[in-house]
Amino acid sequence: MDSDDDWLEAGPSNQGSSADPLVEQEYQRLATRYTDAGYREGITDGKLTTLQEGFDSSFAASVPPSRRLGQVRGQANALLAYLTRSTPGTSSARASTSMSGPVYLAELVEAARELVQDLARVKRVQVLSRDIERERHEQEEHGGEDVFELEPTEEREMEGLEDALGSLGQKAKANGSDEVREGQLLDVFEYRLKALKGRLRA
Repeated sequence: MDSDDDWLEAGPSNQGSSADPLVEQEYQRLATRYTDAGYREGITDGKLTTLQEGFDSSFAASVPPSRRLGQVRGQANALLAYLTRSTPGTSSARASTSMSGPVYLAELVEAARELVQDLARVKRVQVLSRDIERERHEQEEHGGEDVFELEPTEEREMEGLEDALGSLGQKAKANGSDEVREGQLLDVFEYRLKALKGRLRA
């Protein structure tokens, strides 16, 4: 019995206290675990915040011009359909009269058809703002080579095919080329549509 008491008394007197090595090890383990968990949560929250900011910025930059382009295309196609149905058997039927002389309905149909065709050649990248930050990054990292690639879709493949076919033919007209971009390009088409409507109402 005395030997048992001696063995118990011989144990470490600081067991369970702050000086206990086991306590210190357990504390370090828990601290590391929660630090790692907090780091991962911080990274996740940071990604979500960045993605949301990027989405909001891209939405604000791309939706208004895309909507303008869609509205002009829709109105131009509707106008062409209306003029086509209104075209009589003879092409000499006069729709209106301007100061420069008679304006015939067939001429309005041709002008509307040309507008629709020009609008169909416009690509999204022509009406959206240029990504200056990406272009600067490409210049710094890759010497100006455009190595950024969008996820391939049927629409983008069709645009690429149109580019290839267009390069074999004549140079695109100024209204549909890259010489006029973004808001200025949309202004040109909106002006042409407004002028065409004015000729019809005159």
